[in-house]
Amino acid sequence: MRILFYLLLALIISCNDNKRSNTDNSAPFSDNIHVDDDFYFEKGIYQVVDNVYVAIGYGLANSILIVGDTGNIIIDTTEDPELGKQINDEFKKISNLPNEAIIYTHSHVDHWRGAPGFYEYNTKVYAHATFQKGFFDQNNLLRPILTKRGMKQFGHFLPDSLKRGHGLGFTLNFDFEQPPVIYPTHFFELQTNKLSVGGIDLEIQHTPGETDDQIIIYYPEKDVVISADNYYMRFPNLYTIRGTSYRDSKSWYKSVDAMRSYQPQYLISCHGPFLKGKDVIEKRLSIYRDAIQFIHDYAIRGANAGKTPDELVEEFEYPSFFLESYDLEEKYGKVSWSIRNVYNGYLGFFDGRAVNLEPLSKKKRARHIFELIGSKEQLIEQINKANNSSNYQWAAELSDIGLLNFPNDKDIKNLYSESLENLSQIEKNPIARNYYLSEAYELSGKITPSLEYSISAEQAKNIPLSTFFDAMGPRLDPIKAKGKLIKVGFNITDLNETYGVVIRNQIAEVSNSYKDDYDVIVSVDSDTWKGIILKTESAARAIASGKLRIDGESIKFLQFSSLFVND
Repeated sequence: MRILFYLLLALIISCNDNKRSNTDNSAPFSDNIHVDDDFYFEKGIYQVVDNVYVAIGYGLANSILIVGDTGNIIIDTTEDPELGKQINDEFKKISNLPNEAIIYTHSHVDHWRGAPGFYEYNTKVYAHATFQKGFFDQNNLLRPILTKRGMKQFGHFLPDSLKRGHGLGFTLNFDFEQPPVIYPTHFFELQTNKLSVGGIDLEIQHTPGETDDQIIIYYPEKDVVISADNYYMRFPNLYTIRGTSYRDSKSWYKSVDAMRSYQPQYLISCHGPFLKGKDVIEKRLSIYRDAIQFIHDYAIRGANAGKTPDELVEEFEYPSFFLESYDLEEKYGKVSWSIRNVYNGYLGFFDGRAVNLEPLSKKKRARHIFELIGSKEQLIEQINKANNSSNYQWAAELSDIGLLNFPNDKDIKNLYSESLENLSQIEKNPIARNYYLSEAYELSGKITPSLEYSISAEQAKNIPLSTFFDAMGPRLDPIKAKGKLIKVGFNITDLNETYGVVIRNQIAEVSNSYKDDYDVIVSVDSDTWKGIILKTESAARAIASGKLRIDGESIKFLQFSSLFVND
């Protein structure tokens, strides 16, 4: 009855006004009370204290407004400029002061990509210095694979009728038309930083957790902590299936301790509702950090006992405090993924068993297993038998073996799809369910994801040029570069910067200087060079127009520029 009361109360409030006070909305999330996700993500602008508001349910991430004496501070901007504009329009009804500052809590796209919706003339944009590496890795170096896997994780291409959200929100509002990137103009360099904007004094702490560049924000005057993604009311994503650099669980629980040290009256997460009350916040943060440490210590103890990651996952038993906590339900992260991540983070891929030093490739193993089974008909019989007995994981693994041996076989593809769809139906974790279902629908031809992703030089104008040069190594085509030795120096005329790129042994060595004996010296402005890298500007046309000047052989430079692929 208590849950029903709160749901009815929320419905009444939502009918009155979009600018609602959420001072009671933390109550349904007290210990041992579970509510449905419609309530968790109920769309609206919620007042935390007199000058602090949080927009929930517009996009995947929240956006936060702090109203100062002379201007507004915006913390995180969601994943889409249109959503950002919707939120900003609502914020302007509260305070029509200029947006003096935007603060990114970290480099995940759902926290910065919507910034054009908030950005105004003279808005300063802040992030931690480590944001630059996170941004580069996700949006440049590894963009193709992270996009492909991320779209499966979020169920982006699934039919609307099958979309169930993904733990932190109902949907990821993302398209492949890259908006202008609002890159940070100011970086926090220290572990603890002070920031004064619009008459508001904030303390910024660098607190690695879900990302290495994560920050938490403390507003002392109002006793408010903004947790970024180091706390949300879900089991933490200590590993994400779209792929990530190592998420250090020890750093993560110590970052939660940093939040606890403030003993705040209010805790605003960048996903879902906020919390109110020192005792409530301390209790929930303590349980949260204890869960992270429990996983960390369990994996370390098991590794030292000679256990493999598979054994650690199979033998894990949930402690009672996991099962009793709303915040630890596996609606985003999963314990099994987390255990494997801790093991791999400390010890790498090798599980200590000699047989796994140089394992057979999947294709070779599949061929040998198929030989044991005997025929395609017998393999299909075994897949059907596994599915009929609800042994869906084995059915999927057998299907995978079949597809590796018969890559174009429609019957096996359909059986594989059926097996993954069966797994999706019993999977409680939303992003795992989305991944199973997305792959199932791709295999059966029900969806054909289009992952084409382009960015113009104009859109990339605010991205530092160094990130484009840093990406040249991985984007070199090693087949085209075979046998080549080309040395090119760059003078970036509008930035007074220099770079050197040496093609040698099928790699591109990039440095911040060049020598006089290089084959070609190029003088070019940063925007033109970005356009050439992005293939939106022709190197030949840039030479003809005088935007790009060459000291050396033009033919050699054109040969050099043809060696790189866009993605």
